[in-house]
Amino acid sequence: MTEEKIEKGLGRPALSNDWPLENKNLLESNNLMAVLPEKLETKIPEFRKKVVKLLPGGCSLFFMDINGLEYYLSIEISGKSYLLQWVEIDGHKPLKFHRKVSSRSSPDIESKNRDKALVKYLNNHTGIPREKIREFLNEAGIFIENNRGLLNNETDFALENPEEDAQKDPGSKEELSEERRNELIEILSRPDLLSYIDEALYERPPNKGFIIGEVESKHTLNFNCIGARLGLSTINTLKGESSIGKTNTANVVTGLHRIKKVGSLSDTALKYADDLDQVDIIYIQETLEEEFNNKQTRLMSADDGGFVAETTIKNPKTGQFEVQKTVIPVKTLVTTTTAIELDPEFASRNFIIPVDDSEEQTKRILEENFKTTEKTLQEIKGEMNFDYKYKNLKDAFQLLKEYIVLIPFESELLDIFPTNNPRARRDSKKLMQLIKESALLFQYQRCRAKLNEKPVLVASWIDLAHSIILGGPILEATLTGFDKRLLEALPVTYQLIEDNGYVTTKSLQKKLKKSNKYAYRILKFFEDNGYIYHDHDTKIAEGIKGKVNVYIKTGAREYKSLLLSIRNIDWLNIKEREEKFIKTQIPNSSHQIGEILYLPEYDPRVHNKVVYKPTSISSEEFELCKNKTTETKKQDQKDSLLIKSKKSNPEMDKIVEQNFSAEIDYRNLTLVEKAIISELASLRKFTTRSLVEELRSDFSKEEIILALEDMDKKGWLA
Repeated sequence: MTEEKIEKGLGRPALSNDWPLENKNLLESNNLMAVLPEKLETKIPEFRKKVVKLLPGGCSLFFMDINGLEYYLSIEISGKSYLLQWVEIDGHKPLKFHRKVSSRSSPDIESKNRDKALVKYLNNHTGIPREKIREFLNEAGIFIENNRGLLNNETDFALENPEEDAQKDPGSKEELSEERRNELIEILSRPDLLSYIDEALYERPPNKGFIIGEVESKHTLNFNCIGARLGLSTINTLKGESSIGKTNTANVVTGLHRIKKVGSLSDTALKYADDLDQVDIIYIQETLEEEFNNKQTRLMSADDGGFVAETTIKNPKTGQFEVQKTVIPVKTLVTTTTAIELDPEFASRNFIIPVDDSEEQTKRILEENFKTTEKTLQEIKGEMNFDYKYKNLKDAFQLLKEYIVLIPFESELLDIFPTNNPRARRDSKKLMQLIKESALLFQYQRCRAKLNEKPVLVASWIDLAHSIILGGPILEATLTGFDKRLLEALPVTYQLIEDNGYVTTKSLQKKLKKSNKYAYRILKFFEDNGYIYHDHDTKIAEGIKGKVNVYIKTGAREYKSLLLSIRNIDWLNIKEREEKFIKTQIPNSSHQIGEILYLPEYDPRVHNKVVYKPTSISSEEFELCKNKTTETKKQDQKDSLLIKSKKSNPEMDKIVEQNFSAEIDYRNLTLVEKAIISELASLRKFTTRSLVEELRSDFSKEEIILALEDMDKKGWLA
């Protein structure tokens, strides 16, 4: 070995990681050891008179000793981020009592959010004065600056986004001032909080996603996200055709919460994810139809106790491969799909959230898309702070606390779910979940107390109304498996069978004007759920050759809205039950139960197209909403959530609703009767006038009215 190489070796920094600790990679026979300076063999880095503990890609620095416990600051490099964490050592047993704080800045570069989070964590855990902790962090930064080799990385990564620390670790946000805290509590105390949320999801910068319309979908998803951060987990699938805004809705709503966004979720990735304790929601951006049937990772509900990840490992003793199962604590899951039918086991654990694909919704979105320049100018000129309400909402949600939610009127909801459907055992819990989540969101407006030192929150009649009015269409799709595509396709399928004696993929495809694959998936769903079946005899009789499946009606299954009985709820009785419960269980409470509900209604005159109108439970208007005695549609008929009278015509203004107890022979319905029943199956409210307007593109006014009169005589209408 030349002297030049030896001299080059001697010139390296004393703390450079080019020299492995304990010289493990040097052979005993290597004569270079003979010429190494003595200090390189014996010098061990120290900080505060304690040996620096070297880690893979980092180190741990001693802070202080309190009551026999030692405290170290652990610093590691992960990708382009620095991960910092306090470690408490009791003898030889280390304890990490908070999640890692992530920063793009190395410890010798100032980061206020990072340092405030570290100070807060240790102060809360030990009571060490904050100023003393800050002095240590400054001292540690200087040490790292002078000994950069300890971090095993010579590259500084500049903080590209000053807010990035706070986004990567919600715990690293600055402590709220009293003034800011009161401002956020004021938002959470607004009776029209849903209106504020609606505006926040709409008033977004031009280059970011926004939501207009989608009242039921966005609020139900947000309820479930609120539940996620407060201990209530769900699985949510936004379902519909491609390019209708599923991903956008999921992105904007989940952006208000702590999420882990992934393209797919493998069992191995789930098992070894080290950041699940920092998130409440796992967001899989798209799940393909075949993935629901072949998913190795079983996506479990809260009832199951968590996610199960299965990985194949080799047993070192036997040499055989074994399947190792790991249960990960429950997280709320959000995903999107174009699938018509979901895996039954997965679907039963799911909130199926259909996205609005109506022509009116498309028109709204197009109008907004062509306002980009206008919004950009407003942003440049400072005329509009687009993300102001969104950021307020994100901060305000952090003030929400966990409570045990008590529902005073549970027994009144028993009749909603049919006892002849076993799925009602699980699906009934979904309604209860929405009620609890609404109460948690509105907790600053609900009765709160402590019972046996446990914090409790009493759900209100308003929370039930939110769950039914906003969550109704989602619960309908969840309970029955029917979304709008299936509701529209069923009467068309039956009509083809009535006209031709059978239906095939090709005939349905032509009628729906969709692709063959789309028609095939529709028919497969109806076959799997007992509405139609493949009849080989009909195929032979009709002379149809090849691999074509020929379907006819089963006659044993009919579609019914499982939530029609919700219409019979006595709201004043629900409110009285709430009052009595509070008086009995929390006698010292001064809580006053509200009488006003803010009901959403589409209004094309306002910027976000939705207004939330204050409505008293005792008012005639709320009676119309719950009993449907005098409602009609407004000009924006298709999307109106609360239909009001516009013209006084007793016959045309008569409420139309299906008689839930009537037995209807779905095999012999006319086309117009099928169309009417498909509309009545939803939770929307209809009068004769609104039904005529809804169906006038396919039928004449006379046809619709005659059909309604005939259905009324048969007892099919209530």
